[in-house]
Amino acid sequence: MREMIVIMGPMFWLILFFATLALAVLAERLFYFHRININSGDFLRGLSALLRSGQYDECLHEARQLPGPMARVVEAVLSRPRLSRHELREIALEASEVEVYRIERNVRTLLVCATVMPLLGVLGTLLALVHFYEQPGVTDGAAAAPMVAETLQQALLLSASGIALSIPAYLFYMYLASRARKLINGVERAGLECVHIIADAREEAQETGSPAPEAADQPEEKKAE
Repeated sequence: MREMIVIMGPMFWLILFFATLALAVLAERLFYFHRININSGDFLRGLSALLRSGQYDECLHEARQLPGPMARVVEAVLSRPRLSRHELREIALEASEVEVYRIERNVRTLLVCATVMPLLGVLGTLLALVHFYEQPGVTDGAAAAPMVAETLQQALLLSASGIALSIPAYLFYMYLASRARKLINGVERAGLECVHIIADAREEAQETGSPAPEAADQPEEKKAE
């Protein structure tokens, strides 16, 4: 293995750099997705039950305690419960757009690595062949067999290593991109469902004559209004 690395030369280290970068991005994104994973169905059902029973402060506390973009979007909606349904919807969509960047961050780096590594391998192959044909006597057919074999080995190893490392990088990119898109859809859905839960709970409170939910951090004079 060591001899193969020596034969491939400096270009292999450049390919290895992108492979290491792809591995670091993969590890960071997998940890991030694992850390923010919550059961959105249970969360929204509990939220609905608390709102319909008038426990608004508990709802906001729950949203602030949970990690991840879904809880942050729900918290953004819960912090302005007296706005109209349309205005709450706009807040939910704006908060979701902010979270999209956090969810998709560094995912495209995997695509860059998967694209660059095979190109570097091909470039290394071409440079090895160019260097070989620059040797004296090669064009006259005087090249020694060991020199030809070493050049071909270097050229083929560089192309093979670039392609071999790019395949898992691209597959992991597709996996992370799919998971990010699924999470984004879940965040947007949770925000919109929270809007409907708040608006419906407020309408039910008005019909029954019970107090409507208010933001926990509203000034006292605004609450009195």
